[in-house]
Amino acid sequence: MMKKTIDQIALEHLREALDAIVRIAKDDDSDAIAKRIRDGLSQFAGILENARTQTDKVHLPRTIFDPFEPKTVGRMVALALLAQPFVELAAVRDAYGAGIYAIYYTGSHPLYAAISGTETPIYVGKADPKKPDASNPREQGIRLTARLREHASAIARTEIYAAKNIPHHWPRIKLADFKCRRLVCATNAQLVAEVHLIKMFWPLWNSETKACWGLSKHGDAAITRKNKRSPWDVVHPGREWALSPLLVNSLEPDIIEARIQATLVRVAPRDDHPALFEEMLATFRQDAHYQIDEPLVPPVGNVPGPDPDEVGDDRE
Repeated sequence: MMKKTIDQIALEHLREALDAIVRIAKDDDSDAIAKRIRDGLSQFAGILENARTQTDKVHLPRTIFDPFEPKTVGRMVALALLAQPFVELAAVRDAYGAGIYAIYYTGSHPLYAAISGTETPIYVGKADPKKPDASNPREQGIRLTARLREHASAIARTEIYAAKNIPHHWPRIKLADFKCRRLVCATNAQLVAEVHLIKMFWPLWNSETKACWGLSKHGDAAITRKNKRSPWDVVHPGREWALSPLLVNSLEPDIIEARIQATLVRVAPRDDHPALFEEMLATFRQDAHYQIDEPLVPPVGNVPGPDPDEVGDDRE
């Protein structure tokens, strides 16, 4: 019998290990064990592909450029958004179109000092078209304008409330301290672009970041629906329906602050526009040197997040 070579022996051991894992899954009826095995194999899929690449003397591009692949579309649309000029949030004009937008903070509130005046948005969102099959801005409707004005109204209400009810020396937000970028894009392109922007910046007011969500929540009748008071309404009171004593805080102020600080520590604010563009352009490069895997969990980790009724139309 011909003696096996070192590589044949190694591959045989690998095959035996995989067979053993499959047998465990088949012999055990536990859903938890089966899930752990699937998750573990998913992690090793990348390791196996990397080993295959390292043993190939012919260079393999990290990826191919596919303009129709969802992640590629998201990156291209996000890049186009960041090429747009800033507009004062209080001065957004009527304009047709749906798409994506980013809101930036420039004030002195201590919770947001690290991102004030930087290229890191405090919130990003999308505005879906009025018609699901809209092919031009008129058919999409005045959707971006409506969303931005809705956010401006929420900020203005908390500013008015603070002027009447909060000591002058306490921190507050003002509408004049916000600006935005907006981009009208093809119908449905906004969906993947928003996801990319959230995972790139982890904006503090987005629900996915699990720090200070609730800006987009609409009013509820607290008598009939005892919803929780969103973290945004906890630290920025002013919306009448959120002031109801029937509501309990989703998170207490100290927890909100701790989550904001943890996010800012793990995701450094971007303050250089050219460098930000270079960072985004790097995601299109095909050299293996560039790692562009997007994180699956927010910087604060797998902590409890918002209930569905706390977010409102945050995802619309």
